Amino acid sequence: MVALVERMLALHQQLAAAKISHDKTALQRQIEATDKQIDQLVYELYGLSEEEIKIVRARAIFNTNEILFN
Repeated sequence: MVALVERMLALHQQLAAAKISHDKTALQRQIEATDKQIDQLVYELYGLSEEEIKIVRARAIFNTNEILFN
């Protein structure tokens, strides 16, 4: 888990420094993949069922939309 978080931090630093659109896109994809890996580890850590994972994801989307549109 720590290695994934450190990777995420490094990827965000690289994204902030990236100048080329292609590089930014590649880094964003790596960030998304790393984020999914972290999420999966957290779900396993808490022993969440598929139904509970769906609830967590739906709530996260709802919260993100509230932030974006308010």
